[in-house]
Amino acid sequence: MGESALSKTTHNSHRIDPDFTEEVVGMALDAFLATMCFPRQRFSIEPLSRSVERWLGADAVLTSGIRGFRPFYMQFKRPSAYPDFSVSKIVTDRAKLGLQTGPRSLYFPLREKQKSHSDYQHNILFNLRQELLKTGSGDAAYVCPLFVDRATYRYNLHWAGVRRWPLLWRHIPWDLDDVVLHGGSRKLRFDRVPILAAHISVPPHATVTSARHRYSFTESGTELCFHSPEALPEGAESFGKFLTRIAEGFLDGDRKISPEDSIGTLSNLIDAVYNSRKWDGPSFVGRDSDPMGRWFAWGEHLRSEYAIEQFALVAWRD
Repeated sequence: MGESALSKTTHNSHRIDPDFTEEVVGMALDAFLATMCFPRQRFSIEPLSRSVERWLGADAVLTSGIRGFRPFYMQFKRPSAYPDFSVSKIVTDRAKLGLQTGPRSLYFPLREKQKSHSDYQHNILFNLRQELLKTGSGDAAYVCPLFVDRATYRYNLHWAGVRRWPLLWRHIPWDLDDVVLHGGSRKLRFDRVPILAAHISVPPHATVTSARHRYSFTESGTELCFHSPEALPEGAESFGKFLTRIAEGFLDGDRKISPEDSIGTLSNLIDAVYNSRKWDGPSFVGRDSDPMGRWFAWGEHLRSEYAIEQFALVAWRD
């Protein structure tokens, strides 16, 4: 993924690198979200990142039951860290801005643009977010754990699962209705799930002309800084709050995209991502397949080209 997966400390700058990859973060959160089950509310969280060829068949029968959905996009990151006594630019930038540097500052870099890419991954994510916010139909962000050590990360993921074991007497042990539904109402509160609060979500806040930038933050996921440097006090939030915002009004039928009416939404989204310019990629909107198949193909493109994962809140037919 362009960075070493080996855990190490760079002695000159005291940089601490993580001993896990971005794929580990993606697989952990993918598995966790997939096991969330809300049978009484008839909705779930689903990945929509598969090619049409893999989607057709049994999945076509499954997705015929979709009543409506709300997409969101994530690029999974892993953090490196600097202690507060480091002379690195991350620490000195934060200190000059009056931001917290101790005991450690966590950060992640942007990705370089590949030769086959028309734009930086960061800008693709930014364009996705701007279009989704404009239409009120979703969001996009970087998602990063607040742990540098794989063992600590795995320990927290493990206990997030063990805490659900007392519910094994239920028909579906991962039924989180009582935890996520606010006071018996129909407001979803993913920020109540501890492991989601142990990840930070960082929205791409502006376009870039270079990948030589970093986002840094404290070990508790606060005091976000973009290393121009620029303080972004309202930028970051926990992953749980990110999902809670996306889910606002979802159970009440607000701002859902129906499969039958989704092609225009997808077309506008693609135009926004690529700034309406002609490109040589596949024509997702022009495929002779069910509308959801086109969304799956679009998700597969983002995943394979830019490592951006497409998920959706999905409401199912009764």
